[in-house]
Amino acid sequence: MLKNISFIIFRGTATIFIVLLIASFCKKKTLEYVASYKIKVKEPSGLAINHSGNVLYTVSDKTSKIYKLSMIGGVMETIDCEGNNLEGVSTFTSNKLLLAEEGAKTIIVFDMETGKGSNHKIKYKNKDKNSGIEGVTFDSNSETIFIINEKKPGKLIRLRKDFSVLATYDLDFADDYSGIFYENSSNLLWILSDQDKTVNKCTLKGKLIESYKIDIKQAEGIVVTNNYIYIVSDAEEKLYSYKKP
Repeated sequence: MLKNISFIIFRGTATIFIVLLIASFCKKKTLEYVASYKIKVKEPSGLAINHSGNVLYTVSDKTSKIYKLSMIGGVMETIDCEGNNLEGVSTFTSNKLLLAEEGAKTIIVFDMETGKGSNHKIKYKNKDKNSGIEGVTFDSNSETIFIINEKKPGKLIRLRKDFSVLATYDLDFADDYSGIFYENSSNLLWILSDQDKTVNKCTLKGKLIESYKIDIKQAEGIVVTNNYIYIVSDAEEKLYSYKKP
């Protein structure tokens, strides 16, 4: 009888230990906050960084303009472009940006020297036109482009440089997907979730590696450097910086 009681106690203790161990692994880490800056941009969405690493770009789904920012959120230049419902931006080739139009499911290649853009319709299916392309980023190592579909369904789509679809991956680690950035040094993707309030480090096939909590309302653009993570808030019209883990 005593042996049976000892076994039950041991089994119960082991179960509790396993549950606590699983919980510790499942708990999301929190990024270390550095600073936040108010930016004079209405409903900023998407974030990109130039090749020198000293200038940021964002777009506005309110004004459909491009904004060149300092690293502390000061507006250095406002650039007109022909686009509607802009939700994402990425640096591309020399003096060119990629802009994402959500509802039209279109990527615009915008030439900052000429002020002109060329439109490229992306062919894929989604259930809600208001939950379309929410982010774009350029993989300079393979010269491919990644876009994310916000939800219904959440998807990571890899494009060739001619904007034809190379591969499509289902995303399943968040309720929505609101921003994306390709990190050249690690060959990984960083994907934002507005609804979950998380920054997610992922493989190039959209598999989750690590998730970090953030306290930002409507996080809709992300840039990752060697030391910092920059995030733009649509609702707060702010630029946030965090220490890179």
